[in-house]
Amino acid sequence: MTEKRDIIDDLMDIRDGFGGLNELAHPLNGVTDSLTDPNAERFDPSKYKERPRVNSIYCTCCSASSLVDEATALATCSRCVDVCPVDAIEIHKANITIKDNCRKCGLCVMACPSEAFISSRIMGKLLYEKIARAASSHEECYVTCTRALGRLPKENEILLPCVGAVPREVWFSLIADYDNINVFLPLGICDKCRTVTGEEVYSEEIAAAEEWSQSSVGLEVESKQLNHEQTRAYKRGQFMNEMRRAGQSAIGSVNPALAGAQAVAKKIRAHADQLQSMQRALENAVGDKNDNNHRRLLTQKRKDVLGMLQGHPALAGRMRLKTPVCDTSLCTMCGVCERVCPVRACGVDEQGHFSVEDAYCVNCGACVVACPEDALTMQTCDPSNLVIRDEAAERRKKEAAKQMAEARKAAEKGKKQLNKMLDSLEHLADE
Repeated sequence: MTEKRDIIDDLMDIRDGFGGLNELAHPLNGVTDSLTDPNAERFDPSKYKERPRVNSIYCTCCSASSLVDEATALATCSRCVDVCPVDAIEIHKANITIKDNCRKCGLCVMACPSEAFISSRIMGKLLYEKIARAASSHEECYVTCTRALGRLPKENEILLPCVGAVPREVWFSLIADYDNINVFLPLGICDKCRTVTGEEVYSEEIAAAEEWSQSSVGLEVESKQLNHEQTRAYKRGQFMNEMRRAGQSAIGSVNPALAGAQAVAKKIRAHADQLQSMQRALENAVGDKNDNNHRRLLTQKRKDVLGMLQGHPALAGRMRLKTPVCDTSLCTMCGVCERVCPVRACGVDEQGHFSVEDAYCVNCGACVVACPEDALTMQTCDPSNLVIRDEAAERRKKEAAKQMAEARKAAEKGKKQLNKMLDSLEHLADE
């Protein structure tokens, strides 16, 4: 449906006809920038890639190496090794080696359930904020790779070493709230790429996110069809900010790159605050330590999922995640399951009771593989366990509802008293 125009839209049209307030104040800015910056239009794909670092302390396989034989340790988790397109990752006991032939594709960062691999360019929180910012400010947002784009990205183009670097948890937390996120990959582009596992990976990750959210990621294959138009709300905010700045100093410096971004930044901050609030609610509900006083780790990917489910609890029913279940007749209370768990989501207490917190569990199955008695099996968990109640928010909601009910009651009482008074006046007038 076409949005109704008003006087602000007319003023924006006039502004755009003159090239904007900043161009009026600084008419040579564009020319001088292109002359003084020799790299203004140079595209260097390597700037968007980074060789990952790894912290073996968080590696499931490395943790298991001191508890079980090497073959079993490798069986607990080998996702990084399996996804690497050039076999650049080697794990031996408690050490992980990334060889020189690493393609810097970021697939290992995406695949690691315990987030032992680190790349500052493609960490989950950063990816979410980049994509959400573009989706909030533009009519369409495009996630693409260096090979597909082949040029400097525009504001609404998120350029990655491989689209497969975005995990399903990030896709899920984005597409449940934004309906304008697309992947831009020309037909056949992946066939020419040496990151041979990338296409299968991003297909699986996006498919899982779409199943969870019942929303979809768009696909664009033609560069001519890319839409770089900003949203009407963003342009209006930008225009009003420019007007305010221009009013403060008609000939001063105006920075339109910053203007109009307050609402988007506020939305990103609100999401981050909501995740922190959710984590506090989780810790208050189940504690941040297991039965043996070991601190649990809430990964960023799991935090994204829990945060989205807290705001959209109905989506939990669409998720099918498996967590370990223990056969107590086989359990010997050896504690291997707890020690091999990368996030300390499970454990055995002094009475021999096995327990797992579904919200923390990353569903890797390492405990099942490592258990020497085969006492554990992976079974589908109750999805309602993934919805973290925000008791403070619920109290505020109940209080607001109570105040609203009292206000309606008072209004109804006042209306009755007014009608009674009017009836009395009418009776007196008749006499």
